[in-house]
Amino acid sequence: MLCGHQEVSGWSSTLFTLYAVFGRHPIVNMLLQAVFVLFLSYVIYNLLYVRQFSASCGKYKQPGQWYFIKRVIVYLNCLVRTWTRPDDGGKPSADRPRLKSEFPIAQNEFPQLLQSHPSALDSVYMNGVDSHGNTLVAKISRRPGRTAEVWLMLRLADGRYFHFPRFPDTSVYNTDGKSYTAGGLQFTVLQPMLKWRICFNGLLRAGQRDKWNGEDEGKLVHVQFAFVWTAFTGSFSNNFDIDASTLSDAIARETWSLAYRDALAKFSRALQRYEVWGGYLGTITIAEEPERELLLRGVKDHTWGKLDWDLFDRYIINWAYLEDGTVYSIAAVSLPRMMSHFVYGYVTFPSGQRSVIKKTDLHLSCLGEFTDPPKKFCFNVLAGEVNCYITTHQKQEQILYSGNGWSVKIHEQLTDVTLNGVRGWGVTQYMYRHGGDCPVPQQRSLPLLHEPAAADIKTARLLVLPFRDPACASSQVVGGKGSQLALLSQMKENFIVPNGFCLTVASYKHHLQDNASLEAAIQHLQDVAYGKQEGDLQALSKAVMAQFSATKLSLSIEAAVLRELNALFDNEWQHKPFAVRSSAVGEDGAEASFAGQMETFLGVIGISEVCKAIVKCWSSSFAYQAVEYRRFKTDFNSSKHFSFLKIGTFSVYHNIVDISRNHGQVVAADMGVCIQEMVQADTAGVLFTRDPVSGNPGIMTINVSYGLGEAVVSGMTEPDTIYINRTYNNKLSIASKVTGSKTTKIVMKESGGVQELEVADESSECCLSDDVALELGKISILVEQSFSDSRDIEFAVKDKQIFLLQARPITSINIESEFELIHEQDAPVLTDDEMLTTANTGEVMPMAMTPLTCDILTNTLSQIRQILLADVAGIRSPSYTITCFGGNFCRHSFLNLLSGFYFLNEWTSPFWTADDTRTVTEISLFGVRLNNANINNLIEARYKNTRAPFWRKLYMQLNLIKDVFIGKSYCEKAFQLCEAVNDNAYSTSSSIERVYEEIERKIIVYFKIWDYHILTSTSSALASYVMTNQLMGGHASVVTSEVMSDVAMLLSTCTDVLSADVPASLAKLALAIIEDGQDEYFQSLTPEAGTEWLKSDKNGRLKNMFTDFMHMHGHRCIREVPKISRNFICNLFVVFNLLSI
Repeated sequence: MLCGHQEVSGWSSTLFTLYAVFGRHPIVNMLLQAVFVLFLSYVIYNLLYVRQFSASCGKYKQPGQWYFIKRVIVYLNCLVRTWTRPDDGGKPSADRPRLKSEFPIAQNEFPQLLQSHPSALDSVYMNGVDSHGNTLVAKISRRPGRTAEVWLMLRLADGRYFHFPRFPDTSVYNTDGKSYTAGGLQFTVLQPMLKWRICFNGLLRAGQRDKWNGEDEGKLVHVQFAFVWTAFTGSFSNNFDIDASTLSDAIARETWSLAYRDALAKFSRALQRYEVWGGYLGTITIAEEPERELLLRGVKDHTWGKLDWDLFDRYIINWAYLEDGTVYSIAAVSLPRMMSHFVYGYVTFPSGQRSVIKKTDLHLSCLGEFTDPPKKFCFNVLAGEVNCYITTHQKQEQILYSGNGWSVKIHEQLTDVTLNGVRGWGVTQYMYRHGGDCPVPQQRSLPLLHEPAAADIKTARLLVLPFRDPACASSQVVGGKGSQLALLSQMKENFIVPNGFCLTVASYKHHLQDNASLEAAIQHLQDVAYGKQEGDLQALSKAVMAQFSATKLSLSIEAAVLRELNALFDNEWQHKPFAVRSSAVGEDGAEASFAGQMETFLGVIGISEVCKAIVKCWSSSFAYQAVEYRRFKTDFNSSKHFSFLKIGTFSVYHNIVDISRNHGQVVAADMGVCIQEMVQADTAGVLFTRDPVSGNPGIMTINVSYGLGEAVVSGMTEPDTIYINRTYNNKLSIASKVTGSKTTKIVMKESGGVQELEVADESSECCLSDDVALELGKISILVEQSFSDSRDIEFAVKDKQIFLLQARPITSINIESEFELIHEQDAPVLTDDEMLTTANTGEVMPMAMTPLTCDILTNTLSQIRQILLADVAGIRSPSYTITCFGGNFCRHSFLNLLSGFYFLNEWTSPFWTADDTRTVTEISLFGVRLNNANINNLIEARYKNTRAPFWRKLYMQLNLIKDVFIGKSYCEKAFQLCEAVNDNAYSTSSSIERVYEEIERKIIVYFKIWDYHILTSTSSALASYVMTNQLMGGHASVVTSEVMSDVAMLLSTCTDVLSADVPASLAKLALAIIEDGQDEYFQSLTPEAGTEWLKSDKNGRLKNMFTDFMHMHGHRCIREVPKISRNFICNLFVVFNLLSI
């Protein structure tokens, strides 16, 4: 308190001092008196004449007493709030440019922790449109208690419409409670603020339905789609980016009190929301129709916190994308207790400039206040300094209900729009209070079966754990198969999980420590698998397995197994047959199943045989097929994959690298082992809770045969196949049966092990009755709901009692398609008409780039693009993508002329015109001017609404001129950075983690080098333009071949061109070898011997010349940008080969 008082006193004394110094001046004194008189007059006027006007429509407040003062107070508060907005975590420094901070930070892209409150939510809403009439609306709103709200609407260009089967209800139960996954819809963050994956594999209802009907599901169609959404704008935060004038107007209209202030502050803290616009690229399949490719553009809205619908009366949100690349989001909301009418939003123009809404005549009272929402309406907005006239026409409407007990009614309209005559497509959302009843029965989710948190595991170091031990549910402790069995054992349903226990990962590590030679052999196998050493992988795998199998289980592990057998089965275990199964960490998870990759031993009887089976299970982890399954494989020289992508007038046809992904595992994965009591089954098999090939959830598939299930899973016999129809409401019926031959069955032998028996008389009939099949289907639904994902369930039936032996996730449902792998790092395309080129980039990156190169190049150029737009073009709208500068398509790098290089023009510059920019750009890239008269029209359409202050335009011009004069210093700084970077980390690092750490640590350095490169390239282009302009007498827009020849001659006189010095230095070294008469001898050497000869002291000047070349150009290479390339220092043989030529 004392510090605060002193601070106020300090400010007061400062003001009194200023008044004492300046207040005595007569003019200043008169101004102060005038301000005081005006303020006093305003106070008297408000006291005597101004009253609170009656509310419009009985609820929308009008300006009243003290409106002006209240608005000024709120306006200033908004400015302070904007200045103190959260940073993204990075602080400006010498190595990090001062970029405009963006909210949200990257962590806010991921699923947020739900608060313990009925109104808590974490919602992601996405929509996408195109010019053909295709529209997608998708939303997942996570709620407490494993519940969610799901919206899914799909309208195709041919007019067909599909929507979520529960509509108009939006509730979904039994979600996993931790990810954006519900009802078959899934959102996944691929790269925060840049890329998301949106996929769906499930049933949608064909046609419109706005009323609930729990009996008739309508026509359900199997639909699959997968899109990658990539941002092309920065984020707009409702908490920080709303225009201060519109917000202050809304708050100033209200009646103020301490309670009002507290309610406003509480609401602003309770809810966070932001929007980002981007492009969708992906495929969609309707039923059995051919797959179709779609390119959409739309918004991603992330909202989280506490959303209390009781605070809302109405709202309307308009989202739209225009054919010229403009996007807008404009909303009006009524919060009777806080802001009776509040309008906010923004328009982002094709140049990248975002302008917030300052004025508008959009008002809720004119838009369905007492009726349904209008089918057509229009309104005006002032976005920044641009007046916009917007029309909206509904073409499809879907009614939805949200909130507890259907407290809210939503009208989601798919619309056609125009903005100042430019056509577009969008979505308009109306919210109303719903006073009717909810006819949908309320449900509750089942308890979620999930692995325990690491902090809750107290027995991880034990050598064995029974299924019932909570720690046994951890895949990191006992492996994937053991974890799934332990979780399945927790269910109390109409089935039995045979009793058993697991050997933990600690047992496996204990065994390796007792056999040191094994660890060395495994390490050698890994080095060969990862390409660090040469060797025959298949032979090494066989050798490691043999060495492993020859070891014996340590006495401590054997004793632990004996104790657990006695504890679970008393003395009966000595005669009981057991299944001993491998259980690797990472196995049977959502990412990979490993099914059939490692060994299982059946009918094992006696401690001696159990111990041998345990060692063999561990050994099978190094079988050749298991190692191949896990290790990473990439063939960068393959040219067997091709892609043709056509977007508007832009086409790409290129060969693509062949990449087969690893499965997220290391070769030497930690291992557990499951030991489970066996059931002498009458029949056994596998059930898939959805079609394992297509993923259709409307079909369950059962493969079943006589005897043990091994005959089915190994493919030894042709089983019976039973198809079960499953409605969206989980009603089951037998669809069809296909009777297999079932010529062989596997049964247990009394002495241990299993045997194959021929089946003759029983093979003509289905071995599983309809009643048992349907009961099995009901159980599988409970299992699916308890795990919150589709399951591949192994079962056995004995005297009609169902036993579940395993329940692993089906990993083939939403796997990435070949189309996604080819286009996974494609940049979004702002419009259907773009101008892209491989000039310049095609020279340094002529072939397809590796994923690492694409990722680093995208992120690096993204930040450079922010600097160029903000500090050169004067456009303050940062983005996390490089759409406006260039982008990757089919792993090839393109430069964007229209959105990137042509941004200097009469709308963004005080002196430059589109013709000037075209001259600089086209001559720099192509050496000639492009003969296309329509380019200037495209530039005008893209930039005509850009508004930059004159002072910023002038600053931009001076900045460009400055760069020309200090361009050499940029080169020197870049060279110093190159020397400071130790690129040897790429060839000497012992692990992939080390390589990643090096890249992460040095990414700022790479960014600065690229920054200097762009600045010097811009200066070079400007210098070329000045020369051309002078030679043409001030008319550089008409360039002749004679002038270009003169320009080339002038540029050839430049010295110290580092890039040109590489071939020149190599030529000098080659000539010196010839002059010394060593050329024939040099060419006879091998690359190894030749490089050693060049470094030899006996060669005198040749050694000095070679050393100087490596010092100056050792960081260079043939293909410099791809990160798979090795520079001359790391690959001296390349220099030898170049000299030999």
